[in-house]
Amino acid sequence: MGSMGVWDTVKFFVLGLYNRFMNDDVGALAAETTYYFILALVPFMIFVVNAVLFFMAPQIAVIIQLLQYLPHDLAVALEANVYRIIEGRSSIWLFAGLAVSIWSAAQGVDVVIRATDKAISNDRNQQSWLAVKAKSIFFTLLITFAMLLSLGVTVFGNAVVYALDYYFTLPDVFLRTWDMLKYTIPFGNLVLTLAVFYRYATHRYRTKWVRAAAASLIVTAIWLILTMGYSYYMLNVAHMGLTYGSLVGLVVLFIWFHLAAMVIIMGSEFIATWKDFDRYQHPVLRSSGSAAVTDAIRRAIAEEDPPVRKKETK
Repeated sequence: MGSMGVWDTVKFFVLGLYNRFMNDDVGALAAETTYYFILALVPFMIFVVNAVLFFMAPQIAVIIQLLQYLPHDLAVALEANVYRIIEGRSSIWLFAGLAVSIWSAAQGVDVVIRATDKAISNDRNQQSWLAVKAKSIFFTLLITFAMLLSLGVTVFGNAVVYALDYYFTLPDVFLRTWDMLKYTIPFGNLVLTLAVFYRYATHRYRTKWVRAAAASLIVTAIWLILTMGYSYYMLNVAHMGLTYGSLVGLVVLFIWFHLAAMVIIMGSEFIATWKDFDRYQHPVLRSSGSAAVTDAIRRAIAEEDPPVRKKETK
């Protein structure tokens, strides 16, 4: 048999993803996920502030010394505030903020896991509450670690490399290589993390690594585009807040959360559509005309596999 044409393949995926988006209520699931992510934002900020204060405490003498380069009145005012903030830090708020933020974010990941089950098996309640909760906490910690690692490589790794270059004069080829790696390493890290999520978040069914990797690659690329759009707003359009108030910035942040959650959920819908494509491409080849493709898509949406599935081989 031959293979399905490029146009028919593209049409199958586009129409299949559209149908799945509408039938699986991806927009509503993304909104539910966004709610929990926003709920986790405030305790996470409390954790970040207290963590910064704890890390700053051993360097208090250096900070005070740097203040001496400022005008005297300003330095005195800042010095008093620095001591007040350091003394007011709380280990209780540090761990409480971390625990509440992880729990709230895990609630959002919980929704994404159930959305993945719904995409693959048309049933979001296949897994027990305990199993979903354990997975959601694990993947929340994994994604948080991936984000911190990406940030660390981009920010602190860059500082370390250029500090070494200052003292030891590193070769130019090394610096050019590092300029590429400092962006490709975080990108690859996020792709790998999402691939692990797409493979192991579902109940029993294990998608092929190639499908998980392809979905995570597309999702990460779209997520970076959304992030660049949000960054552009913050740098160039944020002055609108002077006219419309700071609420505009919060609305844009919430929209970014919503679109990011929607893209992650659509990654699992992409995997499910790919499964449908493999399942139905041979019957389509026996038919002719684009009507056969549309009919295959309808059958792919209407005829779901049973909940318990065999594992796919790599």
